[in-house]
Amino acid sequence: MNDEELLIKLRDCFTAGYTLPQFCIDNNIKRPLIVAEGKFALFLWELYVQFHYDKRLFAQFAFLDTQLGGINFSAHNGVLKNLNIPHISQFNLQFFEAVICITTKKIFSGKVIYLDALTDYFIRKAYTEIPLLNFLQRYPKVKLFLTTHPSINRYKGGAKFESKLFDVGEFTERLRADTSGNVKTTLDRFGYTNAQVLEIAETPEIVTRPDGSTVMVDDDTKTLRRIRNGKRVTAYQPARFRNRIYFFGNCVYFGIYAPFDKTIESHLQKMLNENNLPYRVENESQFVYGRTQDTFYNLNKLEPAPGDIIFVFVERQRATDNRIPFCDVSDAFDPPHDYRNFFCVKRHYNELGYKILAEKYFSFLTANNFFREVELKYSAPPQAITDMVYRRNTNRAAHKVSSMRSWRLTRKRSEPNVCRSGRWL
Repeated sequence: MNDEELLIKLRDCFTAGYTLPQFCIDNNIKRPLIVAEGKFALFLWELYVQFHYDKRLFAQFAFLDTQLGGINFSAHNGVLKNLNIPHISQFNLQFFEAVICITTKKIFSGKVIYLDALTDYFIRKAYTEIPLLNFLQRYPKVKLFLTTHPSINRYKGGAKFESKLFDVGEFTERLRADTSGNVKTTLDRFGYTNAQVLEIAETPEIVTRPDGSTVMVDDDTKTLRRIRNGKRVTAYQPARFRNRIYFFGNCVYFGIYAPFDKTIESHLQKMLNENNLPYRVENESQFVYGRTQDTFYNLNKLEPAPGDIIFVFVERQRATDNRIPFCDVSDAFDPPHDYRNFFCVKRHYNELGYKILAEKYFSFLTANNFFREVELKYSAPPQAITDMVYRRNTNRAAHKVSSMRSWRLTRKRSEPNVCRSGRWL
């Protein structure tokens, strides 16, 4: 991915509410130097605006390949002064706690954060961690875990095996185009007809509510898919229970290519019942590809009780610095299992795979006694900021900015201390 594409993604994170000053504060970077090529001067201006309005710290800017007398794209005269951007040779790099490079070119070693690592951090922060931490501020007694599922690339020969599988679209189109009932599929081993396979492979209709949450349309005619009250039915649910276990995720956690009683949630519920464990499993997952943020809208309408457990799958799952605990089931199909028994379509599993995953979750929960005696402390999300907010303790911030203006530029080229994988990432 080139630098221009990464900048688009980084700007998306700015729009989502996470900024570079907040990144510096979260990672205890009090003296950042931000460097870029001359062609990214406009982007440096955007960052300058962020720091100017934030007021909690000050940043210096430098070019890698040129030098400008000054640029100014202020909203109108008098809002912002010129941004002068010298060449990097005029700075003593050892003075800075981090050099943030708006490039993927590895031109320095030491206390350096490059654009690819920076963007990855921002995506995880803006699109996973902050939404979940905001939710947990309302429900601090809930036990919430990020989670994942196995990738075929984990296994030797996996890519070659996957190349022989149909992708999601091809799988369903073959069944829609040929209504003879004689289409061969990877689900034939379970005794399903073509019509039944198509039923459990197709996407349910989705309706968006005024609050932004989404529900699936109930359809009593689809007895294997089984959508009721806007979500997929979990089999074997008890009427009496101590707490609920929720799953929020993508089509894997919805249980595509399996009937409702063979999903991860239904398999797990059956295991809990067989062991007299008083928990009720709820499948809150949908086909969220292309609309992942709907996961958070749906999570926010939930009203969990203290002690409830929530597993959430989103892309870029791991939160920064493990601020949200992680349940790793990516090794579920490892030996002695044969991963080839579980993949039926590219990147998707059959009901046997869902059973193996349910066993992993069952082991995780029972090994930790459902976290009954564990208090999980989730940190607060960063404070929401708007450009024109006048902060508390602004005088203190202004004093720091004033003192930083006394920095003297030097033409010495000093090599920063070597630390190739800075702790910020």
